[in-house]
Amino acid sequence: MTAPERAPLGAALALLLALVSLTGSLSPVLMAICVGLLALLVGIAWPSLLELPSPRGTAIVISAVGIVGAALAVLTPERFTPMSGVVMVCAVGVFASFVQQMLRPERRDLTASLTGTVAGVFVSGTAACWALAQTEAVATGRSAVIAALALGLATTLLLNATPLPFWVRLVLSFAAGTAVTAVLAIALAGVALPFAIAVGVLVAVGSTCAQLLVGSSLVAKEPLPSLAVGAVPVATVGVVAHLAALLIP
Repeated sequence: MTAPERAPLGAALALLLALVSLTGSLSPVLMAICVGLLALLVGIAWPSLLELPSPRGTAIVISAVGIVGAALAVLTPERFTPMSGVVMVCAVGVFASFVQQMLRPERRDLTASLTGTVAGVFVSGTAACWALAQTEAVATGRSAVIAALALGLATTLLLNATPLPFWVRLVLSFAAGTAVTAVLAIALAGVALPFAIAVGVLVAVGSTCAQLLVGSSLVAKEPLPSLAVGAVPVATVGVVAHLAALLIP
């Protein structure tokens, strides 16, 4: 079993996030813009990946959740926290998924369409965690942690796209991704070794599992669905980035 024949979009997106994380005080806004792009990719490609019957409405709902969530992560008013804003956007996105299904003129595959849209909403909403992480990292002076994590993610996804045998590719991407994340976190941010290794493992495991899951679709090799295969692992690892920004001492 070899890697799907596609450009390493996920690795390119992760590299972009790493570069943005090092742009100083402007990085939260730039990260939010990148997250909006990521959400747009997920929204456009997700309906095709899952072969949902109402692709236009689903794409609008999913993209809107990620874009608005990223904006709230950096522009949240004082009455609620950025994390609360992202959670509220996801909740509204779930409600919008139900409304979108109710407004469909054709009710074919209603359950599959609804559950697929809700899943896409949470994937897109999760991407906003990158903006949350960058905002927290800038406030605490730990932007290098986000850069190290994103570069480790890029390494994992790049090696996962190589035409090596499945188990060789899996072990190599896991080991290299963990090592790159840990070494850079220690060298750039002075993170303690146990924390650096733990973050590296979470990045490698999370991104690899997400990529294998979405890449298992029968249409994953086609041009439009392959965008989701590249973007979804990057979006989901945003949770790890946010946890790292909050919890690493």
